Amino acid sequence: MQSQRRLEILRAIVDEYVATQEPVGSKAIADKTSLGLSPATIRNEMAVLEDEGLITHPHTSAGRIPTDLGYRVFVDKLATVKPLMKRSAKLLADLTKQVAVITYPITGEGSGSEKMTISGTATWRVLVKI
Repeated sequence: MQSQRRLEILRAIVDEYVATQEPVGSKAIADKTSLGLSPATIRNEMAVLEDEGLITHPHTSAGRIPTDLGYRVFVDKLATVKPLMKRSAKLLADLTKQVAVITYPITGEGSGSEKMTISGTATWRVLVKI
């Protein structure tokens, strides 16, 4: 079970790793976030995240990088997927002057579950899913 503090540290690791493609250290998280935690506290929480399989390190003295499971937890619990999908559908519809349909998977509700976001112009077209 992840604490809110560990989830925020995971968010910081994912954000920084995606931005830099470099392993993320505890000092970088302490310096670049407003969590108000010391690097030592962050290291302790990173050890728990590593035990949970959410992050790993390429070698002993390196910072940490997210695992596939870490990315999944990030998307499921931390990322704002739904508002992003709505904005993406609206932008696509505005650019193409067509109806935009975006589907994305929902985890934890059985395989094959998905949500759909639709956006478009004043002229709607009938869409049939075959």
